[in-house]
Amino acid sequence: MSSTLHIFSKPKSYYTAFDINLVSEHDKVLLQQDACYDQYQFALNCPVQIYMLETCAIARAVTPIDSIQQVDDLSWVDLIAKCDKSITW
Repeated sequence: MSSTLHIFSKPKSYYTAFDINLVSEHDKVLLQQDACYDQYQFALNCPVQIYMLETCAIARAVTPIDSIQQVDDLSWVDLIAKCDKSITW
């Protein structure tokens, strides 16, 4: 099954044209940079696992909520490798 890693780096309000229906059940979402601040909005109605880049969370003093998995740099590379493609929004 094909999977896509959707990478967000800005708060969700920045992505006015983004539709959550573009994320299929086999996809994954990664929050990095300032998207970490808006984790609650990204988690709302998101049908797939959400990841947060650890270095970005630490730099912004953000603790991921329970439904978001924090990943280090090596795990991030593995995540990209396991997905068929990635989209940076």
